[in-house]
Amino acid sequence: MKTSDTPENEPEKRRGKRGAGRLYKRDSSGGECSGADDSHGAFWLEYRVNGQRVRQRLIDSQGNAITKRRDAEKERSRILAPFAAKETVEQLRTIQAKLAGAEAVHAQAVDEASPPLSISHAWDAYLKSPDRPESGEGTMRNYVGQWERFERWAKRQTPKPLTLRDITPQTAQDYAATLNGGTVSPNTYNKHIAFLRLFFRVLDEPAKLKENPFAKIRSKNLKTNSRRELTIAELKKILESATGEMQTLLYIGTFTGLRLGDCCTLLWGEVDLDRGLIRRIPNKTAKNKKPVLIGIPSALHAKISETPPKQRTGYVLPKYAELYTYTNAEGDPNRRPDIVHEIQAHFKNCEIRTVKPGTGFIEKINPETGKKEKVSTGKRAVLEVGFHSLRHTWVSLHAAAGTPQAIVQNVIGHANPAMTAHYTHVSEDTARHTAKAWQLNEPSATREPLPDWARELAKGMNAENWELAKKTLLEE
Repeated sequence: MKTSDTPENEPEKRRGKRGAGRLYKRDSSGGECSGADDSHGAFWLEYRVNGQRVRQRLIDSQGNAITKRRDAEKERSRILAPFAAKETVEQLRTIQAKLAGAEAVHAQAVDEASPPLSISHAWDAYLKSPDRPESGEGTMRNYVGQWERFERWAKRQTPKPLTLRDITPQTAQDYAATLNGGTVSPNTYNKHIAFLRLFFRVLDEPAKLKENPFAKIRSKNLKTNSRRELTIAELKKILESATGEMQTLLYIGTFTGLRLGDCCTLLWGEVDLDRGLIRRIPNKTAKNKKPVLIGIPSALHAKISETPPKQRTGYVLPKYAELYTYTNAEGDPNRRPDIVHEIQAHFKNCEIRTVKPGTGFIEKINPETGKKEKVSTGKRAVLEVGFHSLRHTWVSLHAAAGTPQAIVQNVIGHANPAMTAHYTHVSEDTARHTAKAWQLNEPSATREPLPDWARELAKGMNAENWELAKKTLLEE
């Protein structure tokens, strides 16, 4: 549009929208001319790039000057399209930056109103959480020790993490590496990582976690070293050579199949000598509150009946109960190893090898002094025989005697789903009958003495070779 101030010979400058550039015509002499007449002059485009003005003559695909406005508009769109797209991207980036800034401000405001869970308050939060699983007393003691170990480690890091949200997957990897240097067994490592994975999962919401830092920490493959069973001769030797509470402890373990902790903390209120029964809720499954019913064999009955009736209160084994239940100021039950060491020492005194050959320490004669010395093999001791061997032997002997699987499973537990299906109710009569399945120390009064070859065969008989021994005896 021309104004009164526009000279008659100056062409009108037509402008598009902002950023679209300006189209105009030039005649053969190079001057601007009116673009109304498509037959005269060629179109040019004027636009800016990074603040610099650019003028460009518009030509078609054949290299001819564009003289028609419609063709000029199309060519202008083609030329400026990349610049328009770039401008749109820049605009989106600006919007995204503003949005991120707003979200950060919002997150900070939320954190100030309700701070994320601090590491120092995490354990109390776990105890109060309705999402945590019900765990037995022993399991909770282990959890406390595992958490305190992790907390102590976190305090030594730089920068020191203050909240659970500060624990990243890399932090978790670094901590796992401290457990992975041979300081703990693979089984302990797996339990520790599993607990921390559970811990962070339970506290996911109050900790405002973005992810569980321990979720991707892989467990170790376990090489199980099961305790071997004891022979009848070995059982008799360890029982007959023991004295005092140690002998009673070994009798209880041998004739009930209970774990060490249950034997040490057995209460007189759980022992019914008149009915020949022990009714006990095992420590490991205490949360289920389901007792096991065990018949008392006559050998065990005679042993625990040695305690005068007036003294049959509290724990059956006061000394070992005190050691097993003792906890130090930090809540660690650090006297239990004393019981294990005493049992292992007794087994060694009975000339029973307790560790796998080539592991732990071995005794060698010092050529200079002529005395025996303990020398490390450089390998962690692998225990083959211990108190738990009594439990394995109990199971094997009952299996060999034909005791129904469900009754054995009642005592040893049925964590395996496949075994649960075989579980049946065990009556008192059944428990008493099962106790008669084998009598270790009670030979029949009318039985004729065994010949020497049969006695030697019986001494070496165990759960693996009993069928062969039976066949040999019957053939004779």
